[in-house]
Order: sequence, then C-alpha cells, then structure tokens
Amino acid sequence: MSAIAFIASDPDGYALIDLREAQTGQSLKEIQQVSREDFVSVIETMEAQVQPRWAMLRTDPWMKPLVSSGVFLAKAYIVSLAQRIMHRTPLASEPVADFDLERPLSVPDRFNQDALFAAPSSGESLEDLVGLYSQQQKAMPADQIARRRLELLIHAESVGAIIACEMEEAGLSWDESEHRALLREQLGERVTDYSRPPKLVAKAQELAAALGTPGLNPDSPQELLRALHKAGFAVRSVRAWELEQIKHPLINQVLEYKKLSRLASSHGDAWLDQWVKNSRFHPHYVLGTVASGRWAASGGGALQLPHAIRQVVRTAPGRTFVVADGRQLEPRILAAISNDQQLQRAGQQDDLYQWLLDAKLVSTRQEAKLGMLSVIYGGGGGASGNVGAALTRSFPTAMKFVEQAAQAGEQGLGVRSFLGRGCPPADEVWMRAQRDTSDEASQRAADMAARARGRFTRNFVVQATAAEWALVWMGHARHLIRTAGWGEVCQQVFFVHDEIVFECPVELAEQLQDLIRHAAMLAGRTLFGASSPYFPVSVAINANYGEAK
Repeated sequence: MSAIAFIASDPDGYALIDLREAQTGQSLKEIQQVSREDFVSVIETMEAQVQPRWAMLRTDPWMKPLVSSGVFLAKAYIVSLAQRIMHRTPLASEPVADFDLERPLSVPDRFNQDALFAAPSSGESLEDLVGLYSQQQKAMPADQIARRRLELLIHAESVGAIIACEMEEAGLSWDESEHRALLREQLGERVTDYSRPPKLVAKAQELAAALGTPGLNPDSPQELLRALHKAGFAVRSVRAWELEQIKHPLINQVLEYKKLSRLASSHGDAWLDQWVKNSRFHPHYVLGTVASGRWAASGGGALQLPHAIRQVVRTAPGRTFVVADGRQLEPRILAAISNDQQLQRAGQQDDLYQWLLDAKLVSTRQEAKLGMLSVIYGGGGGASGNVGAALTRSFPTAMKFVEQAAQAGEQGLGVRSFLGRGCPPADEVWMRAQRDTSDEASQRAADMAARARGRFTRNFVVQATAAEWALVWMGHARHLIRTAGWGEVCQQVFFVHDEIVFECPVELAEQLQDLIRHAAMLAGRTLFGASSPYFPVSVAINANYGEAK
C-alpha cells in the first residue's frame, strides 16, 4: 500500500498531518496536530514507519527544520510546482489554474472547487492543500502512458525541490581567505562604500584616456557605447560576446575592465559577507519559474560562477569534489525523443562527435559539435549550416522532429517535453501581431517574431527533456547514496543544468563515481524504457572545483 501525507499549517498551532491511502484518498489515521517542538521527530518516525509521499504546498517552511536535523524524505509532492506543471501541460484532461510561483501569495484565499478558473488558494490550510491536490489528480490524462509520464515529472520535480533544500543547507565549500586574497590582488584594498576599488579606478581612468573620453563611466553601457563609436568602433552593443569578436588592443582594455567590474559587483567583498558563512556558499535555488524546467537561483549568482571564482571553491582536507556532467546530453536526448535509430547508434559511443568524424559527416570535432547544436538551436549560417545539412541527410527522423517543433512555434502553437512539461501557445497579442501585417515593416516584424518563437520551441522540446533527465538522474543518485549508507558523508552540493557536484571523503570518491554513472543509466531507462539510448557521464575528482572543470 502506498501512502501520501499532507503537511499544512495548523491555525491553532504549528502543523497538521493528514495520512491517506495514495490511490483512493481514504484516511489511514486521524489528522494529527503537531507542535513546532515535536515536528521533526514526528516526521522522522512516520518516514521510517510508512515512507509516504510527502505533500506540501511549498518546501518552505517545512523542509528547513527537517533538513537541518538530518531528516531524509524519500518521496515528495510539492503541490505548487505540480500546479504550474498541470496548468501548462497539454496532457491535462481539463484546465487547471496557474499558481503564482514568482510571487507567493501572502493572504490565503478560500479554495473554491466549483470555480475552476478562480485564482488558486495559497493552500496554507489543510483543506485547501487537499483540494488543490484533488483537482490535479482529477485533471490527470486518461491515457495511462501520458499519466505515468506526467506523474514522473511531478515526482521528479518535487524530489528536485527537496534536493535544492538539502544543497542550500549543506552549502558549497568555499576558501574564503583565498577569495579575499584574489580580490586584493585583482581589485586592490577593500572600499567601505559603493565606490570603485583602487585598481578598478585606475583601469577606468586608463580606459577613458585610451578612448579619448575624459570622465568616462565605463559601467554605463550608454556612455561606453558612445565612446567606442567616437573611437571608430561600429559596435551595436557593449556586450562582452560582441566585443570579443573584435581583435584590437583598445577592445581588450574594455573587456579587461568589464571582467574586473563584474568581479567587484558580483563576487566582491560585499557578496562574500552576504553569501558565504563558515566557509560555505549557501545559494537559494528556485524551481518552476523557467519555462524549460531548468533551475534558477535567487541571489548569489549560483548558476554563473566565473572561472576565476571557481578556483576558490575548495573542499577541506580529507574531502573532495566529484563533479559529473552528462556528455553531449542534448543530441542524445534528441535521439531518444525522436526515436531516430541512426542517431541512437551514433550515440552508443562515449563520444558521439567522434562517430560523426569517423562517418566523414564532418571534418573536425568542433564542426560536429557546432553543427549538431545548430540543428537543435535553429542556427544555419556559414559552416555550421553546411554541417547541419549533412546531419539532416544522415538523421532525417531527428531533424524532422525538431523542425516540426519549430513549425509549431512559428504558427503560435504549443509544444511539450517528453514527460509533458508544456510550452504554452502564443498569447493573443503575439497572434494579433502575426495577423495585422498591413505594411512591409509589420510583416518583417511578424516574420522575425515567428522565427524567434520557432527557434524557442525547437530548442524547448530537447532542453526541457534534458532537464527532466537531469532531475531523474539526481533523484536516482540521491537514492543510491542513501542505500549505500553514505547519506551522512556524501552530499550533493551544487547543480547547474546537466552538471552535478558532490562532496565526499576522498576514500569514497571512486565508488561514488561508479554510483553516479549507474544513476545516469537508470535515469535513461526510467524515462525511455529498456531501449533507452546510452547516456555516458564525465566525472572528475578534485578538491578544487576550478580544476575539475
């Protein structure tokens, strides 16, 4: 028998726990009132005895006391995340209202089961929480394959939210003294206000003189762009990726200033004071707000650590990082979701791009990578376009799959991931702009908007499924670590897109490496069955995160 346990606020105390049979919803025991003092022990005991799927509106406030006390929850159902998924998926059997994940509701609204399109309740009461869950179950698709996929997505997303809480509590090991030394070397002495550090002041003055613009504020994009135009550089913006295309000593000075300025503003002394405590970085991860299912971070720049900063991410003596990432993940995901047998055969090798080389479809490995990514992301110019044409001839089923997704986007239609995460159709404003093309300018604008949306949906079907694979991979790794009895000493401490960072004792690193690779294999089979394509994983073991990259 499987059970689900709802956790909600108790208006007369701290928490209410309602244990039910998962399939029928039948109560298994009376609703339990739990005090703040007893909450952790009650949950821990119930987890050991029943191991239910824990249903809560959000992980906050319930997970913080549990994680800080070392309580492990094997299964979860985060109702707010499920509500967003059910609202957007085209697989739902009936419409489900959205949930405002970006701005959590502060005032509970009564959940009206008769008002399907009313704003959903905050769910803070037990009645509201069970009501939201029941609505989601009612809207599940009748088709059993679609239902299993959607349930897997919700369960994986929910366990991902639990992992995010565990990582936030554990933190990422950080050499604070080395970081301070780096700042002093690069920026000079610390300043006490919002003024520029000494070496950045000097760089700004040198840059102003070189560009012939006294008093230039290089942190102002408008001022910097005007100064570059004045100096004869016909650039459209001052974004680093555009400036990097220009090989000139003056542009190198601009890029050097921007690099130091970003270090000062994004990872300077004030950042260290706020985000690193007891030599550990504690970012806050956010799930459910990015359309493709990728994670975001609220403050701290957790998902954008520059290379220089990665050098100060170091473990304590006796411990090490095990850094794992899926190799050439997106082409392999495309092979799976399109069921392109030829591309799946190519992916049986550890290095898919080498297969393309051996098959003489490309002349260099870089061509293979750029061509494949161009096909997925909707590029097509220059050499990558030629390679894309060769790949289209060799893998017609896969290329037709992403092309159909692009065509759907260009027409304003929605698409979905393998498990059912939905990219909604275009809104009425977009559709009206496509229809109202009374002149050449409006037609050009409409065509550009259609192509842009086509590129987005083309990418969505692959990237969103890759995010699902990564969620399932993390879930399997977490379970295997717990089963091995390493839960107290091996921790996942970082995650970005398709890369997971674990920290463990040095003597367990090799075994953990094997476990992570096994988890990747299980993730493929969980999503795609016994005929899943091969999903190899690159693993690096190093006490310095920068050197493991």
